[in-house]
Amino acid sequence: MNLVLIAGLVVSVIASILMAYGRIFRSKPEMEKESQGTPGLNEAKMRHKLIETRAAQVGAILLVVGFTIQVIAHIMFE
Repeated sequence: MNLVLIAGLVVSVIASILMAYGRIFRSKPEMEKESQGTPGLNEAKMRHKLIETRAAQVGAILLVVGFTIQVIAHIMFE
């Protein structure tokens, strides 16, 4: 039972990273390059994209840390 529970948590960690992959690994130069063909692009829109990317990065880190703590707890206390 514990092995199945831990395997499920590990899969959740992997899934959370994959779900956020597009936002996590996007740099500012990449965002600028992607936006060059967009008519009417302004600085506020670019700033919003950068903030959104940083928030996704922090969220993914916290999600991974949370699942890691759960795995450690299940290993130690069960």
